[in-house]
Amino acid sequence: MPSSVFITGANRGVGLEFVRQYAQIKPDTPKYVFAACRSPDTAEDLKKLQQEYNNVVIVKLDLTDESTYGEVITQVTDKVGDDGLNLLINNAGAAARSGINDVTSQQMLDLYKINAVAPLLLTQAALNMITKNMSLDLKKDGIMATAIHPGWIKTDMGGPSATTATEDCVKTLIALISSFKDESSNGQFYHYSGRVMSW
Repeated sequence: MPSSVFITGANRGVGLEFVRQYAQIKPDTPKYVFAACRSPDTAEDLKKLQQEYNNVVIVKLDLTDESTYGEVITQVTDKVGDDGLNLLINNAGAAARSGINDVTSQQMLDLYKINAVAPLLLTQAALNMITKNMSLDLKKDGIMATAIHPGWIKTDMGGPSATTATEDCVKTLIALISSFKDESSNGQFYHYSGRVMSW
C-alpha cells in the first residue's frame, strides 16, 4: 500500500470516495492522502473527511490555472520529503454540458486542458500514447504509468442510469492498483475488472 496518495477532483464523486477509502484503508494506512480540488472552502464533504482522518491533506488546485502548479508541488514535497509521492490518481475530469451546436471554443479549450494537458504537466503521464511513452521514459526512475477505464459510475457526470456505485468502483480500483507489483503492469491500459485493454 502506498505511504502517500495524491487525488485530483477530490471534492465529489469518485475522487471523494478515493479519499475516503484510502484515508481509512487497513493495514498500512497511507501517511498522507492529498485531496486536491478547486474550491476547498466549499468542499464540505471533503472537510468532514479531513476532520475525521488526520492523514487527509486538502490541497487547492485549479487544473485550468498552471500558475498554481508550483505551489501544489511545494506543498506535497514539504510533507513527503525525500520519500517522494508514491501514488498519483488523476481522477479530475470534465465533460461538455451543452450540445455540439452550443459549446463554445473556450469550453472546448478548458475541457482539453483539464482532461489532457493538466495531467501531463502535473504528473508527466496523461492518457493513451502519452501514458505509453512516459512508461518507457520513467522506467529508469522506478515509476510506473498506467491508465484505467473505471466503467460507468453513478456520479454527477455519470448520471443515475450508470451501472456501478461509486463505493464499489473505488474499492475495485484500489484493489487493481495494489496489484501493480512489477514491470508487466507498466504502460498498460486496464479495464476496471483487471483485463488489459488494447490502446
